[in-house]
Amino acid sequence: MADTTNNHRTKKGSHNKRLKETLALVEQQARLAKSDLDLVAAIALLDGFPEPIKFNNDFLNKACIAASLLILLLAALFFNPVHDLTAYGITVTVGAFVVSAVNYFWKRHRKGSLTSLSNMIHAKSSLFDYGLTEQPYHPEHKTEDMQRRFGTFRHGNYQNTIKRLVAGTYKGSEHSFAFEYFHYHYVNQRIETYTTTDSEGRTRTHTRTVYDRFDRYGFILPFPYTRGVRISETMLNFFKSGWKSSSIDFNKKFSVQANNEMDAAKFLTPKILSEISKAGDALSSMDLNFTPARELCFSFDNNNTLSGHRHTGLETPTAFKKEIAEHNDLKALDTALEFLHRLMKYSDNNFG
Repeated sequence: MADTTNNHRTKKGSHNKRLKETLALVEQQARLAKSDLDLVAAIALLDGFPEPIKFNNDFLNKACIAASLLILLLAALFFNPVHDLTAYGITVTVGAFVVSAVNYFWKRHRKGSLTSLSNMIHAKSSLFDYGLTEQPYHPEHKTEDMQRRFGTFRHGNYQNTIKRLVAGTYKGSEHSFAFEYFHYHYVNQRIETYTTTDSEGRTRTHTRTVYDRFDRYGFILPFPYTRGVRISETMLNFFKSGWKSSSIDFNKKFSVQANNEMDAAKFLTPKILSEISKAGDALSSMDLNFTPARELCFSFDNNNTLSGHRHTGLETPTAFKKEIAEHNDLKALDTALEFLHRLMKYSDNNFG
């Protein structure tokens, strides 16, 4: 290791320049990676650098000290510290603040580049661990297709779009199914009226355009055991179903819309009601849309489904390579897929 490190030190260019160039290569190789082995190979490009990997801020610190001294000197030339103490103090204080801010944000940017690249590599590794693949799609066409199939996507009077689509397969003990995980973004435009009062007490009424932005996440999958039923915590606020379940707590939390109330009654057995209620406790604004075509769109506001916990990073490439090579759990994804599996398990005898 010592020899490798010395070789890196003798290469032309400063430490920061070489590190920046190597990180660019790591990112390029990581984005092209097709497996965890490829990601580990990308991280290995940093093996020649001493750990922990970090930018050298010695020059930056010295430059900031020099800039601070220069500000003191210039302030003394323009303002006499004895007779113009206030002006001198303000100039020095503002100058010191600017220098400190530059120092802080430059260091933060350098550290952030390592953090964001580590996050990207870890997130990609998690997809590999679960056999998930990012799907290419045309945002406008895909959004229109989703709107035709599911009411979930018919929101946003100003803008709406599918921002991400990931495909995978879940293999459970009793059921297996292919699914798509999505991120849907929509914007509502509204006119807001407000009043202002001037110094003479005169009140004026004004209007302004306000844009409310929302994000939904969820799964689309085949669900052959029911159809034409929608169960929602908030997406059906203006709909009052005549059908009520046997659970008072369920009825307080969810609205139910069904093309045929008998279908809702047959599907929403006590076990199914219990599973939906438990999932609703963990998820915000949950919505289950079972279409006439026997597809399910299961959506919610929570954005952590594909977010894993990263323990190490590029700062310690040896440990990070080990973490990437191992299986990284996505607990929120596991919970969601297990919930969908239980829905199938408890309903597969209800319908032919």
